[in-house]
Amino acid sequence: MNRYLLNNFTIALFLTLISISIYSLNLPFFQLLDLKAYDVKLTARGTRPVSDQVVIVAIDEQSLQQEGRWPWPRSKLARLIDQLSASGAAVIGVDIFFPERDVYVPFETLDSALVEQEILGWDSKKTAGWLRQVGDSDKLFAQSLLNSDRSVLGYLVVPRNQLGKDKTEPMNQQHLDLLDFSQYGLVHRSDQPEDKVRLPEIDKVNMSLPEFMDASNNAGFVHYLPDRDGVVRRIPLVMSYGGEYLFPPLSLQVLQEATKTPLMINIVPYGVDKVMFNKVEIPTTASGDYFVNYYGPAYTFRHIPASDVLAGRVPEKDLKGKIILLGATAAATYDTKTTPFDPIFPGVEAHATIIENVLQEDFIQRPPWIDLLDISLMLISGIFLGIIFLKFNAIASGILAMAGTVAFLGFDFYLLNEKGLLIHTVYPVFTQLFVYTGVTFYRFAFEERKKRFIQDAFGQYLAPEVVKQVVDNPNLLKLGGDRKILTAFFSDVKGFSSISESLTPKQLVELLNEFLTEMTDILMANEGTVDKFEGDSIIAFFGAPLPFEDHATRSCLAALGMQKRLTEMREKWKQEGRHELYMRIGINTGPMVVGNMGSAHRMDYTIMGDSVNLASRLEGANKVYGSNILISGFTYDFVKGTLECRELDRIRVFGKDQPVAIYEVLCEKGTLDASLQEAYSVFAEALDLYRHKQWEKAILQFKQCIEIKKGDGPSDTFIERCELFQKIEKRSRRGSDKTNVIPEDWDGVYTMQSK
Repeated sequence: MNRYLLNNFTIALFLTLISISIYSLNLPFFQLLDLKAYDVKLTARGTRPVSDQVVIVAIDEQSLQQEGRWPWPRSKLARLIDQLSASGAAVIGVDIFFPERDVYVPFETLDSALVEQEILGWDSKKTAGWLRQVGDSDKLFAQSLLNSDRSVLGYLVVPRNQLGKDKTEPMNQQHLDLLDFSQYGLVHRSDQPEDKVRLPEIDKVNMSLPEFMDASNNAGFVHYLPDRDGVVRRIPLVMSYGGEYLFPPLSLQVLQEATKTPLMINIVPYGVDKVMFNKVEIPTTASGDYFVNYYGPAYTFRHIPASDVLAGRVPEKDLKGKIILLGATAAATYDTKTTPFDPIFPGVEAHATIIENVLQEDFIQRPPWIDLLDISLMLISGIFLGIIFLKFNAIASGILAMAGTVAFLGFDFYLLNEKGLLIHTVYPVFTQLFVYTGVTFYRFAFEERKKRFIQDAFGQYLAPEVVKQVVDNPNLLKLGGDRKILTAFFSDVKGFSSISESLTPKQLVELLNEFLTEMTDILMANEGTVDKFEGDSIIAFFGAPLPFEDHATRSCLAALGMQKRLTEMREKWKQEGRHELYMRIGINTGPMVVGNMGSAHRMDYTIMGDSVNLASRLEGANKVYGSNILISGFTYDFVKGTLECRELDRIRVFGKDQPVAIYEVLCEKGTLDASLQEAYSVFAEALDLYRHKQWEKAILQFKQCIEIKKGDGPSDTFIERCELFQKIEKRSRRGSDKTNVIPEDWDGVYTMQSK
């Protein structure tokens, strides 16, 4: 077993640990994916049968057609409660709120009152009092609730830090007095008084009229916990007020009233341990949340129209001993919920689902140890993939990884369907995908190691496009070169030796690195190839290894950009009290050899030839003319259509007899300032006078140029040169110096005496 294969296993294990770390972060994206996976598992399980113990009496479309539009008068609801009570219902849970008084007086009540009024004789005060008495449907409804002796009302709660509906109001002592009877009957707490478990806290409530609450046997809160995607998968089984009062939901209160069995809640230091009902342990999370184990879409439970109950069309056996939930299901009369099965699910049926879960002991749970199972499954997945990568190639490993994923999904579904255990689906699957992708990528990267080496080695001094070409074609790295027309670039910092002597090594390195980084970025942005750094000097070239026609223009634009950036950096350095750097640049275009020079073990991608040497000489010539960017006439022929340049001179560089015209690069075409245009026009006239040996007139013209463009270095240079030639001519005429004589056929070429 070789080292490479062992690395596969090590990487698989490392990626598995990263996946486990992501699991511990509980990121929102993975939460949402896992919620959707949970929905898929529930819907894949399909619709399941329910018992006949829970019946929903619905105010549905049929009831509205037969009994009139909603809301109904309380007198009619009173008759409905009476009918259900008379039929022997075990309990009547009312999932309807009555926060306001009824203002509706039925016509039949009014008719009866008028008949009675005729019997008693006309008395307006007595008649008005009689109408109020017979028309008080709230009183009739409260009396029906009281007489039923089995009613449970719901009340809406809003937790702290959540927005409530318009009719909710802050919970106060009056609400507590009305709800005092509806707390958990048995509470066992082992948390410390000074460090109580923080449970969901009630902030606002919306409940029915006080007389209705007093008349009911019990009451339970109504509140749902929609996840970030709006789907209701959980409800709280306990909500607190002030840390002392603990209230159960409507569904559990209905169960408690139906069986006359008290609810018990056990709270331990880490949170809610369990909720007990008639020896049935209802699983919750530490904060008291309960996973609703849905049986299917809407109308999975039996719905009986309320109009049938009012009309006496429902057999007594269908209601006797049943847990009745009264709620509205007609369109626009109730608050719908989104569930994993159905985007439009009646809230009253959610209560029915919870009651059925408890009666059948049919729960979905995540016990405290389930996190350990999740992590174990992730670890097993990663190790499994690591092992198969030791023995199989990428394709076979992928097939086995898919088989492992399918096996896990089957196990996941089994745990939910048969054991009611909810594990995370996404994280183990993500682990397998993450590990497989990571190890496969590593294998690919290992096979491409040579290319990565090339990229790392050349990426520091070649433009990205150049590196890509070399990576795609490693043969370019063979020893040897080609003769091409390219543009060579040389730069050097003015007086850097004296600057370096005044700095500490650390300061010198920091300054030089900052300077070279900025300058190199500009070179590479123009697709130049950095050949090498020699101290503060930069040697580069344009047009290879990627060929492009405008390499001369790009080199000049890079030079302009570098000088501009250096001006900005000098301002910064000045403010920081640091040394300011000035740079000279020489550029030449011509034939040169480019390629890999060196040995089989050590090579440089570089340029060489007379054209390269000329660029180096031009960089040094800036010292003579006080200029910043000098190009040869060869380069000028390529850039004169796009850049503003001025001719400075014709020179013979050190070691060469053939003269070359030199130009100063000024700016891009069309961007030259009007005053500078005038100065350079005057300079051109002065240069022509100089070449015709008209020293005095030339000096006047050069001085005029300096007046327009202050500190013009080339003009200063030529003034000194004209004055020198004047002295030579005077001495020659006097016969005092016959050695230094200006020839009659003098061509105006200046010979450089040094490199």
